[in-house]
Amino acid sequence: MRLESKLWREGRSDELRIAHRPDLEVERVAQAIARHRENAAKGREACEHWGPGSSVSRVVLEEHGAPLDLAVKWNHWRGWRAAVSEALRGSRAARAARGADQLREIRLGHPESLAVAERRRLGLVSESFLITRFIAGAEPLPAAIPALRAAPARRRALAYGLGDLIGTLHARGLDHSDLKHSNLLVTSQDSWVLLDLDSLDASRKPIWRRRVRALGQLEAYATDLYPWLPRTDRLRFLRAYLRQNPEFSSRRRELVDAVSTWVGRRLEAWAKKDRSDHIRYPLAPREDA
Repeated sequence: MRLESKLWREGRSDELRIAHRPDLEVERVAQAIARHRENAAKGREACEHWGPGSSVSRVVLEEHGAPLDLAVKWNHWRGWRAAVSEALRGSRAARAARGADQLREIRLGHPESLAVAERRRLGLVSESFLITRFIAGAEPLPAAIPALRAAPARRRALAYGLGDLIGTLHARGLDHSDLKHSNLLVTSQDSWVLLDLDSLDASRKPIWRRRVRALGQLEAYATDLYPWLPRTDRLRFLRAYLRQNPEFSSRRRELVDAVSTWVGRRLEAWAKKDRSDHIRYPLAPREDA
């Protein structure tokens, strides 16, 4: 799995190759995966996320001492092309664990990775699982927005914090290629947590085109989901982003224009699709444990 050996131990269970932290034994990894399979079989309402490519559910293990509050992500089979890609780059679960290590080094919010499990056939990954600590009380950004609309001071602080997060990411030479708003959690302390860290590839440097795409993704979803969001919030985001990347301050207008063009094309493409169910967040309750 190409994970740092000092931090991970290896084991097997039910044909799964497992890399795990010392505080989560192989048996409990297998138990968490089994519980998640049960949740996924129940469908959308039993999961935090439920889709054709992956599913996520909350699993609380109460045996053998103190309860463990976990999030289990199941990366499903996506065809031969994706399997070959994962053979070269690592499974989505393994890449997410490596991404978490990168964010830990630069002190950006992320779920703590506890285990990675893979099932392989003919050397190719047929499914993989990522187990992290569940962040109780946190909400995906689209679910948090209703309260933020009535709390402008809090919303402005969060906008600045998000700009600082993405700005720091890019300043450290990292690019997250899937910055949809459901991959951003707002914690009960109003801090940010970044999800889907398999999209954080150390080999993908934040060149101009990727910066435009990242900022464009964030703005396209904001325009689509919260058309009432004031321009001042966007300016606070941009100010924080440029504070971390001062070399782009002189190109501020060029950056804004490029992002606006990207957003226009994305919104035009979305208008041609049926997206009637895309704003259903969260898909299951996220109350404190």
